[in-house]
Amino acid sequence: MQIGVRDYIDLQVEKYYNLYYDVLRTQDFDDKSRLLKPEYGKKILRESEKKCRFCGKLGEEVTFKKIAHAFPESIGNRTLVSDYECDVCNQYFGNTIENDYAKFFSLYHSIMQIKGKKGIQKCEFKIPCLKRTLECAAYCIKIFFTEDKPAICCCKEVDKQYLDLSDNAITIAQPIAKCSPIAVFKAIVKMAITVMPTEELLLFTNTIKWILESEHKNFYKNRKLLVRYKMIPGFNVTKYPHYVLFRRKRYIRNKPYVVFNLTYGCFSLFIEIPRIGEEDNDSEFKFMPFPPIPFYTSTEGFWDFSEIETHKGDKHSITLKFDSIIENIKE
Repeated sequence: MQIGVRDYIDLQVEKYYNLYYDVLRTQDFDDKSRLLKPEYGKKILRESEKKCRFCGKLGEEVTFKKIAHAFPESIGNRTLVSDYECDVCNQYFGNTIENDYAKFFSLYHSIMQIKGKKGIQKCEFKIPCLKRTLECAAYCIKIFFTEDKPAICCCKEVDKQYLDLSDNAITIAQPIAKCSPIAVFKAIVKMAITVMPTEELLLFTNTIKWILESEHKNFYKNRKLLVRYKMIPGFNVTKYPHYVLFRRKRYIRNKPYVVFNLTYGCFSLFIEIPRIGEEDNDSEFKFMPFPPIPFYTSTEGFWDFSEIETHKGDKHSITLKFDSIIENIKE
């Protein structure tokens, strides 16, 4: 398996996007804006009028004192902030959809050592166990790094479905914390809306209202909320979050209107931004080429985020390959 930055671009994919799509550019846009690298300095997205992009309230009605990150700090964003998200909406998103997003992707964020709001997240969790006693450790599985090398502590009662060692690879599975998949999808859409040019927002008025609804329900009646993904093997290969927002060209009609690609950690996520009038056009999104990313990838698939809540027993898993392993067995 090849790991790292890929030195070539799929010409067919590049041709597809050049033919059907334009890259949407936020105000004062440059290519560095899409790579959230701290060395580039803080980038503030502004509008001429002091008005919240989400609730629509003006500066006389609400305050704008808090730092509003365009993308959550949980994905490693320290640089891109907006000046058009009021404090009320900022707190609401942080307590709800962004919190659900962090819960859903907890395993990936931890293993990939993504620095969240409070630093690198710990990966330690309990699993269902019939033999748990009062003397058990605080966590069944704990993963940490020493000198940039991963170390794993686990109870001897941990079943193979949660920690499986075979063929120079270890697969770790973590139960997904209770959260709303629809809220997770909303969080990704909210990121896209935040970096969307002002002139495009009018077509997404209903989308913004849907993001703000506390009761989570599917935006569509007959479509699923799908997130396509590609997994990127290796540790810290992407280094910094990167995003692209594509809008179909004005003379094109049979393609998704706006699609959003976010790459960070160990994966690249790809969604169609929902809007009224796109109910019957889901097959095109499923099969259109994944946006070109400059990394080798291992697997590609879909996540269905149409459910209101995660199910008991749902879990995420990630497989790490290694050349050697040192076992340290303690009673």
